[in-house]
Amino acid sequence: MPEEETISEKEAKKLLSSYGISAKRGDSGTFRVTPGVYKQVSIKVVTGKEKTAYILPTKPLYVLEAVRPMFLPCIFGFEPWCWVRKYKDPVIDFAINAIKMRDVDVYLLRGRITGKIDTKFENMSKEGETWEENVKTGEQRNRENVDGSADLDGEFDEEIFMRKISETLAKIEDRFIKKTEPDVKIKITSDFEKKGYINMIKSILDILLTGSMYIDDKIKVTVEWSWLGEKKSKSKDISIRAYLPVENVNWHMW
Repeated sequence: MPEEETISEKEAKKLLSSYGISAKRGDSGTFRVTPGVYKQVSIKVVTGKEKTAYILPTKPLYVLEAVRPMFLPCIFGFEPWCWVRKYKDPVIDFAINAIKMRDVDVYLLRGRITGKIDTKFENMSKEGETWEENVKTGEQRNRENVDGSADLDGEFDEEIFMRKISETLAKIEDRFIKKTEPDVKIKITSDFEKKGYINMIKSILDILLTGSMYIDDKIKVTVEWSWLGEKKSKSKDISIRAYLPVENVNWHMW
């Protein structure tokens, strides 16, 4: 069965007419929109405690210590068993926020808006380190980063709230962040859908056509990484006030 109409054809025609567009049932078109520039006004971040999610089934090779005969004392410092392996934990940090709304379709007779939101995830972490240290002299040697120790993946939920009309436009849940190395940014694209009656559709459309939305971008995100045979995790609750660019807005008379 076809979806029930929530806006009359007369109302839809009147709405398009207010933008200088004449159309009949079944027509489609594109609004002229000049995208704005992303601008962050404020940000609040609440970071949860780091957690150990679980023990990995196979301990990575880099955590295996050289066997040192414990019954032999380190007297002068030059004995081979005076050297032990030590580690410095990775520093985990990251940022995430919506950067653009695009490919928006407004189905006028259905009172339905769909589109895509691009969210940027940036891994700002620093890898852990390992080195050999002399227990007698404190001398260090063979210091190096532990490859992969700050690679992050995870999940997030995101909500886009339009401040001008006090209305939630999009709720995105259970989005996956693929494994991302330090100093790398990735883009995650999510679909959204919003339904409403003529007044709401018009209010949202008026804002979309300016090319920029003043929003609250609310994100709950958890990332994971592997370190010394364990899977670690960290969560953040992020609230960002920003101007979000909008591009490519289309209308459909059905």
